[in-house]
Amino acid sequence: MDLQNYKSKLQSAYGSVHRLNLNISVMKAMFHWARRNDVLETIPNIDAISKCKIVHQEMYTFNSEQIKKLLSAANVKMKAMIWLGLNSGFGCTGCARLKWKDLDFENGRVQLARNKTGVPRNLPLWPETIQALKELPRSGQLAFYTLQGHPWVTTVVKTNVDGEREYTSVNRVTSTFSRLIKKVGIHALKGTGFYALRRTAATLAARSGNPFAVQRLLGHVNLEMATRYVQDVSKQTDRVIQNSRKYVIRGENVA
Repeated sequence: MDLQNYKSKLQSAYGSVHRLNLNISVMKAMFHWARRNDVLETIPNIDAISKCKIVHQEMYTFNSEQIKKLLSAANVKMKAMIWLGLNSGFGCTGCARLKWKDLDFENGRVQLARNKTGVPRNLPLWPETIQALKELPRSGQLAFYTLQGHPWVTTVVKTNVDGEREYTSVNRVTSTFSRLIKKVGIHALKGTGFYALRRTAATLAARSGNPFAVQRLLGHVNLEMATRYVQDVSKQTDRVIQNSRKYVIRGENVA
């Protein structure tokens, strides 16, 4: 019963099935370790609770016509963010963290490690992305600031009634982009936000066939072992990004 209650609490605490299953795996691993190392003589029947089934749903991506609508209606800052999302697979945090020193306009590249994984990324920039970035006003180290002069993604710290600190993320990229979707009349799935641009970039890049280049584009740690046997995928990464541009600009399907 304790284990079942534990699972019920996890289900209430996490909206993500992946995070719930991770916690269950950690719990089971802890008990197995304790038993193997004689910390516990007996352990609970941990198999009494199982992981939740993951139902894979098709995630939303934008087509070429929708991308054109978004770009035509976006302001200068959001337009540059959209290009970064499609060109370089940047999410909200990537755009919010981008500094001018990360951009090399002369060679047409951006160099920024993914915040979540720390995986370095050195990617080519499309001419349209460079142009959109050059049109941004410069008012500090960051490429993007709100009208109030704040970063677009911030963490707010508050103290609750028990005196404990609570951390809340304020993401203005998501809220602004969601309003843009409604403005241009795109009827996307519920919950579709700025991250769908990153998903679109990944989908287009995957059509070019090289999973290692896609992994580098997204800054994922997946395929890490496999990439040790691939000495240099920078050319492949450049090619898949340039192929994605053909779809965005001309609506061409990339084989």
